[in-house]
Amino acid sequence: MKRRAFLQGCCAAAMAGAVPLTTFWRPAAAAGRTSNDVIVYVFLRGGIDGLHLVVPYAGAERGHYELLRDNLAIPESSLRPISANWALHPRAGGAAGDPVGSAPKWLHRLFEQGKLAIVQGSGMPEHLSRSHFDAQAWIDLGTPGDKSTPDGWLTRYLAAAEGLPAADIAPVIGFSDTRPVSVMGSTAALTVASPESFRIDGFHWAWNSTNTELAGHQGAHRRIQPMWSPGGSEPLLEAGRDTAEALEQLRAMDFEGYLPDGGADYPSGTLGEQFSGLAQLIKQDIGIVAATVDYGGWDTHAGQGMPQPGNPGHYDYFGNRVEELCRALDAFYTDLSASTQGNLMNRVNVVVLSEFGRKVRPNDASGTDHGHGNVMLALGGRVNGGLHGTFPGLDGSALFEGQDIATTTDYRQILAEALVKRMGLAPAQLEAVLPELGGYSPLDVFQA
Repeated sequence: MKRRAFLQGCCAAAMAGAVPLTTFWRPAAAAGRTSNDVIVYVFLRGGIDGLHLVVPYAGAERGHYELLRDNLAIPESSLRPISANWALHPRAGGAAGDPVGSAPKWLHRLFEQGKLAIVQGSGMPEHLSRSHFDAQAWIDLGTPGDKSTPDGWLTRYLAAAEGLPAADIAPVIGFSDTRPVSVMGSTAALTVASPESFRIDGFHWAWNSTNTELAGHQGAHRRIQPMWSPGGSEPLLEAGRDTAEALEQLRAMDFEGYLPDGGADYPSGTLGEQFSGLAQLIKQDIGIVAATVDYGGWDTHAGQGMPQPGNPGHYDYFGNRVEELCRALDAFYTDLSASTQGNLMNRVNVVVLSEFGRKVRPNDASGTDHGHGNVMLALGGRVNGGLHGTFPGLDGSALFEGQDIATTTDYRQILAEALVKRMGLAPAQLEAVLPELGGYSPLDVFQA
């Protein structure tokens, strides 16, 4: 009896702590669900140097760039051009040993295919903080200048949106070691560090193991469902049954042995595992409408790195981060677009942003300090690829406070456009999700 009560308590605690009773798996709801759009919110924590990722290639801005960037100016010969005047860091389109003239991979390939949008001059135009903690909180909350907001912007979206599908597990999955601030205040969001965290393996006998040589022996997962099977319609019993069914559904998913579609090649490491796991969950059509992914390590105050494309033995810290990010995004896109269920990227919308950019001038440690304006990325089957927004310029009169890229596009306008055009949010509801946005001004980044 003590063991039975313990297991019931574990299941109920997991249920109460992560997902409300109404969002657990209900087969009847799942059977009638239609495919829905998903927004994937990728936060590059630490403040990525957008000027080191999307680089002036020619024209007047190239001259200002070389003058101001000094020893951190990437030579034209080391860049991957994407327009007459702009280029990508070489590792956005190839590995360390690939020359810049090699066939484009990853984000460079997606840009050429019209599936990647780059928004220049993005950020928080009316508020400035060079503190990681303040700037990240403001962006995640969707209320620049105010950290006292009780809930995140994704939480408010869930409250304002209409016609969301019934979720098997949770409508929002947050891949993070800690609960993402963007879903703060939500009881409907589930946070896990990795896809494997969906399983419960904490009992004193194996979760999956059944020893056929022992009479009556069963794995732990087969003992949870019967505990909730006695008759009764009390909410706790119903929720317990739904929870057990959901855990059994996820137990059958082989996250480690997953074979992606289209020859997608996820990078090894946490980021690749998270995107691979997210792709599997989206393919399951379990009612996910949003997901968050964190990828840190962009606070490059020292040793930021200078690429040497074609030299496989060269170490480039920034380039290594860029390659891992771009490989993960490309694999995610390839996997879902080549799915046997059809091109799922036509309903998946990825937005990539950071809390701020870096100063235009490098510091004495071959790095860059906290700045202001930056770039945002958006990719998906319903994205209008290309360069968007207005680059504010690098001449002295255009720099913010004489040292930073200025902000010409409020980052919330990109989120708002994704919510309205792709996620079905009524424009009249934007104020509830992104208060004080100051009107809806889409940049045509997303297709309706």
